[in-house]
Amino acid sequence: MDARPNSPEARDIRYHLHGYTNARKHQETGPLVIEKGDGVYVEDIAGNRYIEAMAGLWSVAVGFSEKRLVDAATRQMSKLPFYHDFGSKAHSPLIDLAEKLVQMAPVPMSKAYFTNSGSEANDTAIKMIWYRSNALGQPARKKIISRKRGYHGVTIASASLTGLPNNHLSFDLPIANILHTSTPHHWRDAQPGESEEQFSARLADELEKLILAEGPETIAAFIGEPIMGAGGVVVPPAGYWEKIQAVLSKYGILLVADEVICGFGRTGEMFGSQTFGIKPDIMVLSKQISSSYLPISALIINDKVFEPIADESDRIGTFGHG
Repeated sequence: MDARPNSPEARDIRYHLHGYTNARKHQETGPLVIEKGDGVYVEDIAGNRYIEAMAGLWSVAVGFSEKRLVDAATRQMSKLPFYHDFGSKAHSPLIDLAEKLVQMAPVPMSKAYFTNSGSEANDTAIKMIWYRSNALGQPARKKIISRKRGYHGVTIASASLTGLPNNHLSFDLPIANILHTSTPHHWRDAQPGESEEQFSARLADELEKLILAEGPETIAAFIGEPIMGAGGVVVPPAGYWEKIQAVLSKYGILLVADEVICGFGRTGEMFGSQTFGIKPDIMVLSKQISSSYLPISALIINDKVFEPIADESDRIGTFGHG
């Protein structure tokens, strides 16, 4: 580490609090300062070149410094760098992208809604789910089931969905109405001699018992990543999503597919939902949607979600979120 008082490393230690970092240890070790990127490579300020095997945070899908994206962003910023969608306002890029996302969804969807990050999108999903329950005259139906070791973000609500202890410790999380069921990690958690199908059946049975214990009339939604990312890159065992969806359908529970990491080709299909036969009511997208060149995320919702939201916004006078 360059310890000179005005070096980038010293200034970082002096002024910057890092996410997902031991803040005290960082004061001793300092940062790795990345200066530039090209394709799959990044380079630090000392000229060392690295293959960025995680694509940032599973996010730079087309590589670093892709000229087509840079040029497209430059053209748009020169024409209209910002505009909102409040009060029925719109602009062509918003309309084009909403249309594209709805049309490319793996199941019939109705509308797209835009936010700035995966965390914010999952936070918005919670609000939409609660809003919908109230619209349907089911105010008790507010609980959302997530999974241990799942990752859904770091805002107060989305971090509560996340099932990793370090996202909860000393933050007084999770908040109320967020439940967690088991991780579908066959290699780690299967019983001796238990096949993948048997393991999946056991987890589906566990989910149903949780729903019955809490009261089906209180459970609004289930959220999951098609493949768990931060929790260990956990590929679901055979039959898992089929069996989980059967339980959710039985009790009229919404399914949210968190495609923030899996979306846009990372599982071999356009979406992880296609790879594993998932039929979500809400899809949450981010990261690869812009290759992380700009902060943008989206939710795609079906009519089962949109129509009650539209009715409630008509009753109140507005959908008070944005």
